Amino acid sequence: MPIVDCIFDRGQFFLPMSLNGSSPHYFILDTGAGVSAVDAGLAAELRLPTIARTELAGTAGVMTVDQVRIGRIAPLRRGRTVDVLAWYGLAPTVNDLGAFKVPLEGVREAGLLGNDYLQNFVVQMQIAPPLMEVGHPTGFVPPGADPGRFIPFTLDDNTIVRVKGTLDGWMNVDLRFDTGSATMTIDGPYLNVTTPMWEALRGRHPEYCIHDTLEVNAIGGALKLGVGTITSLEVGPLRFDGVKVVVQPPVGYFASPDAVGFIALNLFQSFGWLTFDYPNGRLYL
Repeated sequence: MPIVDCIFDRGQFFLPMSLNGSSPHYFILDTGAGVSAVDAGLAAELRLPTIARTELAGTAGVMTVDQVRIGRIAPLRRGRTVDVLAWYGLAPTVNDLGAFKVPLEGVREAGLLGNDYLQNFVVQMQIAPPLMEVGHPTGFVPPGADPGRFIPFTLDDNTIVRVKGTLDGWMNVDLRFDTGSATMTIDGPYLNVTTPMWEALRGRHPEYCIHDTLEVNAIGGALKLGVGTITSLEVGPLRFDGVKVVVQPPVGYFASPDAVGFIALNLFQSFGWLTFDYPNGRLYL
């Protein structure tokens, strides 16, 4: 599969992308975004045409935003576009991403590369040293992986990666897998849960409590979140004990009664690499 340039920092992958032949602009690889996003300043600089207005439910609020069209978007390898991975007519939302930074001096985040692009490929990522491979193969099993041992996933509403999980050995839940989410202030595995999930867990364990707080910037604004600890999390064949949980208040996406919690790359960093086989709905570790 073609190798593409990438940076791994703060629990996230950043990919340089060329938009309509532009110089590289860094996007976060974001399996938690059904629709890609582009920074408002960059959209204006590149004169990307507006094609629609749409409602966007972010973590911190619901917004009405523009959608623009990118004639051609492609990742880069050693400064040159990887043409076999080019996508035509991507329609990202437009957001002010000024609060988000890239781990390069003076570089702002240019956008989020969501599943409207990613779902067309197999995406294999190595954490250390950072390595990203993206390709089209079908029936793909990563080298060294057991073909019968994987975590199945779906795209909820045909947009966002979703897996099955179990909390504390009894609560069966759906969880979104959001590679665009990261925090460097929590040690060890963690997941984000909805307020109703947290209340149900506390119903069985009244001793559970919020023992820390976390301030984050998210699509829709800034939030202060409570942090607790639960006994265990199971995802596919994996079990994690003493897991931190970040409790999402009922705003934005999490105001919906159908909202689910999510996990991030932090949970899988110890495995060294993972592969999203989008065509077959399989996550290999």
